[in-house]
Amino acid sequence: MTKAGDLRTYESGLRANPDIRLITNENDFLLTDDDLLWLHATFVPNQLTVFDRGGHLGNLVNPTVQKSILAALTPMRPPGIKSK
Repeated sequence: MTKAGDLRTYESGLRANPDIRLITNENDFLLTDDDLLWLHATFVPNQLTVFDRGGHLGNLVNPTVQKSILAALTPMRPPGIKSK
């Protein structure tokens, strides 16, 4: 169970997938300093957004975070759907 829940188990597949986008917070209580280092080493800058504060999902009401989420999802929008 521990191995299956660790993203490092899937590192080669994650690195090979250009469609992955990850948005997190430096002070998320679920992430260790080693986890953050691994994320930065595994994902290229356009795939990874790390905010200074917000804890674990605590900044979803922040307009900057919302815009980052929408920007990450926009390229995945099916054809024919227009953004506002």
